Amino acid sequence: MKMVGFGCDIPHWLEILLGEKFFNACVVHECAKKNEKNIFCLDCCTSICPHCLLPHRHHRLLQIRRYVYHDVIRLDDAQELMDCSLVQSYTTNSAKVVFLNQRPMSRPFRGSGNLCYTCERSLQDPYLFCSLACKV
Repeated sequence: MKMVGFGCDIPHWLEILLGEKFFNACVVHECAKKNEKNIFCLDCCTSICPHCLLPHRHHRLLQIRRYVYHDVIRLDDAQELMDCSLVQSYTTNSAKVVFLNQRPMSRPFRGSGNLCYTCERSLQDPYLFCSLACKV
């Protein structure tokens, strides 16, 4: 898989991250409270819940958050790992975030402005992608 417009291969962990399902109950800790898988271990390429942290304590971890019912990561965290330029960010709880995957469009776009290069979602200037998945 190559990043759109960049001609470089994307890391294996990013392919897995974009296909992962988050906020499901952890099967290992299904009886525990707060067992939603909302952390991605970049070294193991798997999603984990907070109770699974101990064996991963020395690994590179990425916290997944929810914004408008979709998976996001903090822009600061994402920028340490990949090029997020031209991906539209949003502010939630005083933090800038980017969507992992594209969101379904609820209505057709009627206006002027930028459109996502991949899925044609309406964007603010100067952005060209609505999510990390649309950029890769």
